[in-house]
Amino acid sequence: MQLNLKSATGKVAANTIYQIIGKTISMSITLLATIIITRSYGREGYGQFSLMQTWPALFFVIVDFGINAIAAREIKKDWSKADKYLGNILFFRIIFSLIVIFLLNIVLFLFPYEKSLDIGIRLSLLLLITQSLYSTINIIFQVKLKYSYSTIGYTAGYLVILILILALSYLRIPVMWVNFGYVIGGVVTLTVNLCLVKKLGVKTRLLFDKKITKYLFIQALPLGLMFVFSQMSFKEDSIMLSFLKLPESYKLNNTETVAIYALPYKVFEVMLVIPTFFMNAAYPVLVERMTEGKNKLKRAFSKTILFLTFSGLAVGIAAILFAPWIIKFLGGSGFNQSVNLLRMLGGSIFLFYLTSPLSWLIVTLGYQKKLPLIYAVSALFNLIMNLIFIPRYSFYAATTITIASECIILLMLFYTCRKIWKIKYA
Repeated sequence: MQLNLKSATGKVAANTIYQIIGKTISMSITLLATIIITRSYGREGYGQFSLMQTWPALFFVIVDFGINAIAAREIKKDWSKADKYLGNILFFRIIFSLIVIFLLNIVLFLFPYEKSLDIGIRLSLLLLITQSLYSTINIIFQVKLKYSYSTIGYTAGYLVILILILALSYLRIPVMWVNFGYVIGGVVTLTVNLCLVKKLGVKTRLLFDKKITKYLFIQALPLGLMFVFSQMSFKEDSIMLSFLKLPESYKLNNTETVAIYALPYKVFEVMLVIPTFFMNAAYPVLVERMTEGKNKLKRAFSKTILFLTFSGLAVGIAAILFAPWIIKFLGGSGFNQSVNLLRMLGGSIFLFYLTSPLSWLIVTLGYQKKLPLIYAVSALFNLIMNLIFIPRYSFYAATTITIASECIILLMLFYTCRKIWKIKYA
């Protein structure tokens, strides 16, 4: 039975709120961890912690590879496919995660990290498994608009993380073990969500169907490449700051520079949860509206753009105004250089709020093959500019280049959406 627009809007709003509640809890704990670590371990320790978080975050998209969006679309059309799709994706992601972890352990020998940092990053790579499987279970919650279930598991895992952070920091255990608490919390989240998904009548056994796996991979390839290139643009600068030669005038070593750069980005990631979660909930509705006709899709998408535009402007203004207090609260006086970085990011955040719905509109219309080129151009621009300017201007260059890269993405997405819409509804 078709949902009417009012009920669909209500479900999107409710599931966005559920996600925000879960993310508010998780990010509150992460920000509390930031306060504890900056006070207990200083800039050096927080810089190491940030790098341990950055490595798995950078490569998670390779494991995810955009399969969620394709699977959600197919299961939304035919619920009877849920068991087979979930079982195959679980199997694929376990195998692929192990392969990526093995390769990254080899790659890490090329980086001049001290022993404790090196070990910490290697332990953090286990997050690739817990996060990818958590993401897989979320396919079912997304299709059934049951993000309340996902929030329960997410909250349980982060409460475990909080307990571990408080205990380990109090005992002054090395920061790599504080970071490893996220792996343990991920296991708890996954366990809870596996139990909850069974309540929806879905089996969680491992399956391998060559036909389904091939179909998912081929369909997700454009979207997966988009995610890879997008994440490269967003995360590669932190890794480059950790090993490139930096200007001596800043009087910071590489790890301290990463700390100064990572703190405002941690706040920035919190600000980005609104478009991420809103589009997670809105995507199934956009798919349904597309099947109902051009006008209904246009109406639903217009509301999406309007909401995210005003949200982005409001959040950005707040970040600019309160940047000094936010940075002082999270990091203390040792992170004063982070204030301007947060203001730069806050002033540009509306760009990120607009690129998300435009990307998902392209996916909804079935033209995801257009996305990799857009994000590849941005990633290449980002990489080249960072290599040139980070040695001269350090984290200021990295922040400016991140904003410039998003401008390129927004312009290319807007042009592509207009072109596809005319083709689709000519």
